[in-house]
Amino acid sequence: MWYRTGVLAISLLVTSAVASEKQQQAEPIDEFRDGLTNRVNRTAAWIDSLFADNVNVADYDSASGSLTVRPEWDEYGKLTIDSSFRAKVVFPHAEQRFSAVIGRADFDDFINQSPTTRPSVIRRDQADEEWMLGLGFNPLVDARQRLSFSAGVRGGLALDTYVSSTYRFETVLSDVSELYLQSVGFWRDSDGFGVAQTVEYDRALSDQWFNKFWIRGTFAERTEGVRWHLSNKTYYLYDAERALGAELWWYGETRAAVPMQDYGLRALHRQRFHRDWLYLESWVGVHWPRELLTENRQPSWLIGIELELQFGH
Repeated sequence: MWYRTGVLAISLLVTSAVASEKQQQAEPIDEFRDGLTNRVNRTAAWIDSLFADNVNVADYDSASGSLTVRPEWDEYGKLTIDSSFRAKVVFPHAEQRFSAVIGRADFDDFINQSPTTRPSVIRRDQADEEWMLGLGFNPLVDARQRLSFSAGVRGGLALDTYVSSTYRFETVLSDVSELYLQSVGFWRDSDGFGVAQTVEYDRALSDQWFNKFWIRGTFAERTEGVRWHLSNKTYYLYDAERALGAELWWYGETRAAVPMQDYGLRALHRQRFHRDWLYLESWVGVHWPRELLTENRQPSWLIGIELELQFGH
């Protein structure tokens, strides 16, 4: 009996030591997340101090957002490392209607208030991925619709100003499906006026199968006609924290030299990664890009991963 008890005690000690070591090794990521949240809150307090007196930094604890890093190898574009950051803080004592938004992302993604509206396989103009700072006003927010206005600057010292208005409406069509409509109007100093319309349709196919379809069209003075993107993803939830998926997408501009710029498919896997607020997604796929009339459309393999850290409330 004492032998079995001793073996059990040693096993428990070893397990505890291993768990403790893993926890100690993971502490830096927790400290990084807490530090990021605090820095965003302090930045919002500094912004608010420009318009108000006697700002108490302790009142600013509503920061929320995400940081993503996405390395990808694409046979067409070789290795790229994409990243994005978005943070929002609601100002206190203002009936939750005023907020500050800080981010680094593609401008279209930023004004549409959504992460990566285009697949990473679409090569982006890196000059369009710059830091942006904006102030927001939300006069209408309820369970089904939201109206918001924002204004700010992008491009660092270039001070490329922008303004935008967003209206989002959602409705439950049935017990297993929902519809989302979003309209965005914007003006940017470097590009003029533009509008973007998004339609999303979510449907639960069963307890474990889920489908998400969306299409977005954007028209602006800088585009060749209407820039559009369509995507359909189907997920199989094989565990509470893990899912397998497949995606089909199409992307193009109606008046560009090559109207259909890219289409493809990929298999992906998404899961939580050691923390409730840390997600890891990996994928492999093939697409058929074409940017120039002189190119022949050829299949190109792609492999990538994305690490997403969510912070704040």
